[in-house]
Amino acid sequence: MTRRQALRIGGIALGASVLVVGGLAAWDTVLDRTQPFRNVRGRWLDQLTGAAVDDVDALAGRLLGVLTPDQTWSDLALSGGERTIGLRLSYERLRSIARAYATPGSRYEHDEEVRDVLLTALDHLHETRYNEHTRRSGNWWDREIGIPLQLTATSMLLYDDLGADRLERYMAAVKAHTPAPAYAAANRVWTARVVAERALLLDDEESLTSALRGITPAFRLVTSGDGIRPDGSFLQHDVHPYSGGYGLSLLTSAASVLALLRDTPWQLSGTPVDNLLTWVDEGLAPWLHAGAVMGPVRGRNIARVSAQDHDAGRAAASALRLLSRATDGDRARRWRGLAAYASGAQAGGAGVEPLAPPVGTTVFPAMDRVVHRRPAFTVAVAMSSARIASYESIGAENRRGWYSGSGAYYLYDAAGSQYDDHYWPTVDAARIAGTTVAAGTPAASAGAGFRSDKHWVGGVAVGSSAAVGMAFRHPDDQGMPGATGQKSWFLLDDEVVALGAGIASSSGRPVETVVDNRRLLDPEGQQLVVDGRQVPPTGGTPAVTADGPGWAHLSGATPGTGIGYVFRTGQRLSLLRERRTGRWSEINRSAVHRDRTVRTNSFATLWLEHGVDPVDARYGYVLLPGATPEGTAAYAAAPRTEVLANGPLVQAVRRDGTTALNVWATGAPETGGVSCDRPAAILLTQDGTQLTVAVADPTQQLEHGLRVTVARPAKRLVRADGRVTVERLQPGISLLVDVGGTRGGSVTATFEV
Repeated sequence: MTRRQALRIGGIALGASVLVVGGLAAWDTVLDRTQPFRNVRGRWLDQLTGAAVDDVDALAGRLLGVLTPDQTWSDLALSGGERTIGLRLSYERLRSIARAYATPGSRYEHDEEVRDVLLTALDHLHETRYNEHTRRSGNWWDREIGIPLQLTATSMLLYDDLGADRLERYMAAVKAHTPAPAYAAANRVWTARVVAERALLLDDEESLTSALRGITPAFRLVTSGDGIRPDGSFLQHDVHPYSGGYGLSLLTSAASVLALLRDTPWQLSGTPVDNLLTWVDEGLAPWLHAGAVMGPVRGRNIARVSAQDHDAGRAAASALRLLSRATDGDRARRWRGLAAYASGAQAGGAGVEPLAPPVGTTVFPAMDRVVHRRPAFTVAVAMSSARIASYESIGAENRRGWYSGSGAYYLYDAAGSQYDDHYWPTVDAARIAGTTVAAGTPAASAGAGFRSDKHWVGGVAVGSSAAVGMAFRHPDDQGMPGATGQKSWFLLDDEVVALGAGIASSSGRPVETVVDNRRLLDPEGQQLVVDGRQVPPTGGTPAVTADGPGWAHLSGATPGTGIGYVFRTGQRLSLLRERRTGRWSEINRSAVHRDRTVRTNSFATLWLEHGVDPVDARYGYVLLPGATPEGTAAYAAAPRTEVLANGPLVQAVRRDGTTALNVWATGAPETGGVSCDRPAAILLTQDGTQLTVAVADPTQQLEHGLRVTVARPAKRLVRADGRVTVERLQPGISLLVDVGGTRGGSVTATFEV
């Protein structure tokens, strides 16, 4: 009989009644009620040893090959300021070796020499570095989360070899540093998982119950602070969008716990769990794109060499596959398909068929983010406000994230992630696509955590159309050159209309709007042209400056991934093709992610010039993802979308049956037959004889209603949200919309016209 069978058999006695623990309902039909812990540990072992054997062996072999005689690694500091990081990485490496030891078919499977190395190393670290008496110093996350999670997993992998004494000593250290679930959102789920895994190793029902009581608060919807917001946003550190960072970490740990405890006396269920599962579909899935998790919701993770977009995609795929084991039916099948999509699997390939999220446009008001999904591409807009910070840089990470959340847009197409393959250390981070900035390179981490005094940030969406806007101010007192203005993006199916107005600066520097800054996947093959003239492929200064350009085009690396740019008249455009080098260590000095390898990428950059210290500069252009040069030229000759207004009071466009407006201030004039007496984002879409009017308060400050009038008669009201009061239908529509408490969400009414 192995220790897996012998340790505390019969150590718990469950009654016949259902166990209810703070929102979890237990399954009460376990046949073998004396050994549920053993059964869960079997699942856990399978979970930990499920990777490809060749990959497991290769990693273990590399780590064993550089292990010193005292069972440590010379490149990891176990003293000084980075000691907790070095200790975490040591435990992480031991876990990788232990995985090979426990994986069936591995060349190291149950190898006695490997076992002895592992036990000697674990004992040494326990006696000298991490035990119940260790001083609580260094990085708290490593001490309370990172190290314990590596140690519990390693203990599971070596469960039959540790012996009761060793196991209890190791887990005493874990308990001393993480006695109970703590903190909020991802950190709370991490600590709850630590407690749960320790309990599973020790057959400790009381601690397992404590872990499950502690984990469910992280799944509850919150309207402030860290966690899942009612609109599907996810924030961590109060003011930073993190659906694809901390949110993905929360999901990974939660999925592990949910899958392990399914059909056991401790199965999690109830409203908090339902909130989490709903968030997966509505809050995380929109941010997946063909093997990637998009950068606008990954925070400072974008500055980590080991956590690029496709690394995050693989992590999302793993979490979704785990989560599918916690349920069944259509939801499980959908998550397996979504996992295949997140991993980059191709349609028609072996295994599960990838399932892309639905097309459409989603505004996430609580985190100042918008995602516009089309069959062939996805555009995301990352904004900031008085509520949401421009970017996060802590722990010497993301030192050049200056404008990554300041009106930046991210275009993902069929060629894969534009932002992988060392994009962030090589791009000109002072020229991020979509932003309007005073020229120059800010100091490292300048403006990190900055929230402006601007509240009008957000938008309204219906189907695949949206009116999105951002009033912006870059701080001139935090090491960054100041600039202010208003920006709009009108997302209309397969085109994006970008307008800017009220642009001003007193920095003494030129101000520019960056139309694009595209990494060239095929530098030799991709052509950049402006009005039919080719921009030379090399050069360290703008190769072409065009006054009053009509259009430009950048060809794609693969068919269907070209981009067209169409410009309003009277603008000055600069275009640059360049080859750039950089190191991850320049944007991330954390010991874990410090990488000094020189990386190289080629870029095509386009920007509009506004001159030095403009007072009321304006711009306008259209993005046409997937367009050909011929199609772009044709659009420039006969634009499908009409710009109705581009000023500091209102910006508006009209295309076919759609009219979209951003009303910036009280007193804005009627535009396109639509007026509003308060600041608002307004979208009118017509489908046959039905006209839908959608309204949002991007300021999130209006306490009462606003009035919208449409200079068109209606026959009747078809349907409306409860916040809408129709004042009249003839000779034009007038409606009052109560936006108080909507937190930037949309309110709609549909009429027959």
